Amino acid sequence: MDFLGPTIVTRENRPVDVKVINALPAAGTQIFPFDQPNNDNRLTLHRHGGLQRAESDGAPAPIGVEVPPGGSQTQHYPNNQAAAPLWYHDHIDAQTSYHAYEGLAGFIPNTDRRERQFGLPTGAFAKAYVLQDKSFNADKTLCYSHADPEFFGDLPVVNGIVAPKQTVEPRRYTFTFINGSDSRFYRLSLRQTSGSTASAPKMTVVAGDSGYLLHPAVVTELLVAPGERYKVVIDFTGHRSQNWVLANNAPAPFGALDGVDPTGAGIPQLMRFDVGPSTRWPDRSRVPRTLPETNNQLPPAALLAKARLRTVQAGEVIPGAPQLGDKVQLLNYGPADTATETPQLNSTEAWAMRNHSPDAHPIHLHLVEMRLIGRWPVTKWSDPDPDTGNQIPLEIGQFVPPAPYESGPKETFVSPPDFITVWTSKFTVGGSSVWHCHIMSHEDGASTGGAIEMMRPLVIGNKPQTQLPLVHDQVQLDELIRRP
Repeated sequence: MDFLGPTIVTRENRPVDVKVINALPAAGTQIFPFDQPNNDNRLTLHRHGGLQRAESDGAPAPIGVEVPPGGSQTQHYPNNQAAAPLWYHDHIDAQTSYHAYEGLAGFIPNTDRRERQFGLPTGAFAKAYVLQDKSFNADKTLCYSHADPEFFGDLPVVNGIVAPKQTVEPRRYTFTFINGSDSRFYRLSLRQTSGSTASAPKMTVVAGDSGYLLHPAVVTELLVAPGERYKVVIDFTGHRSQNWVLANNAPAPFGALDGVDPTGAGIPQLMRFDVGPSTRWPDRSRVPRTLPETNNQLPPAALLAKARLRTVQAGEVIPGAPQLGDKVQLLNYGPADTATETPQLNSTEAWAMRNHSPDAHPIHLHLVEMRLIGRWPVTKWSDPDPDTGNQIPLEIGQFVPPAPYESGPKETFVSPPDFITVWTSKFTVGGSSVWHCHIMSHEDGASTGGAIEMMRPLVIGNKPQTQLPLVHDQVQLDELIRRP
C-alpha cells in the first residue's frame, strides 16, 4: 500500500483549497487490529504550522468538525506566511496517534521568493524525510501499543521504508527532517560506516518549524522532538566514496535535554547515505551568513515590549497520565474544562510553561507563529496540590538561552522536566482551536482510553487580558518568572 500522503507545495500569497475525501471503510469497520478507542473512522486534516483561519485548521471535536466515512472537508489555506517546512496529519480527537501511525500524514511546504534567492541546494539536491519508528508482527503487519504509556517502535521507518539508504553526490544537500513519530525524540548526527576515516560532513541548520533562521547554525547533533521540523544543509563535499549513517542517541522516553543513550533506545541508526565518487555538474549552492525573511529579523526579546505573561503548566495527577493546565490547576480537554487560554486577537503574549512532570513535552500551539525566549531550571517545587495537581516553583536557577538552532520562527517547543520554558508570539489569527503536547499518545490520552488528554482549547478573540502582567523586557520577565 502507499504510505503517507502526497507532498503539496504551496506559495506565499497564493491561496489554495484542499479537499479531503474520507474514503476510509464505513463506521464500525476495524482498519487495523489496534486498541483504538472506537472504529468510527472519522478524520480531520490539520496543516501543522499553517496560519489558516480556525474553520480550516482541522482542530479535533468538539471544537472542530470531524468527517465521517463518505464525507469530505475543504480547507482554505491563504498562505500569507513566510516559507516554512509545514506538514499535515489527521487530528481526530483521541485517535490522532493511531491515524498518523497508520499513514495519514504528509509534507506541505510553503515557499516564497526570498527562499529561492538564498542559493541553498534545491531541486534534485533537496529532499524531505519523515522520521518514524514502528513495530511489526511476525506476518509483517503493523503492531502498535500504548502500554508504556508512550509508544516506541523497534525499527526506523523513513518515508515509509525501513532503514533506507540514499545515494548522494559529494556536494551540498538540503534535507528537511520531520519527526512524525508518536513519542520518540531523535538526536541526530552523522557517523561513518565505511571509507577512509574522516571528520563528519558539516551540518548547518537553516530553518525550523515556521521558517528560516536569520543566522544559520552549525551543529554536530540536532534534537528533533515529535512534531518538530528542521531544514539542514549537509555538505558531503570531500567525502566521495564514503558511507555515513544518520545516527540517533536520544533516550526513550526523553527527559533531560542533555540525556544520552548510545543505543538510541533501540534505534541507533535511521538511514544511510552512500556518497558517490563524483558529481554530475559543479555545486554552485551556498549557505549564506544570513537568511533574512519577513518573520525572522526581529530578535525574540523585541516581542516582549508589548507582551503580557501567561503561565501554564504540565504535570501528572495520575502517574502516566500527563495533563496541561493554567497557572493554578491541571485540566482536561472537553466540555467539562472550558478554555482558560484566551489571548486577545492581535495581542502579544509570552507563555511560561512550568513542567513538573517526569517527561519532556513538545508543546504545540495552533493558529500562531512563535519565538523561543529560553528556559529557567527549577531546583525545588512545592508539594503537589491533591485536588488540582498544581505545583509552584520555589527555587529557580539562572536563565538558559535557546540553542542557536532554536532561534528561528517555530510553533513547537521542547519543554523539559524541571524547567520553565518561555516562548512569545503575536496572535494574528482569531477563532477557536487547541494547544497540546505533540507526543501523540499524550494528546490522545491513550493510556486512559481518551479519558485524560494532554490537550487544551485555545480561543483567540476579543477578550482583553488586563489580568496578565506586562512583561516590558527580559529583566522584567526574569522577575515575573520568579514570582509564585
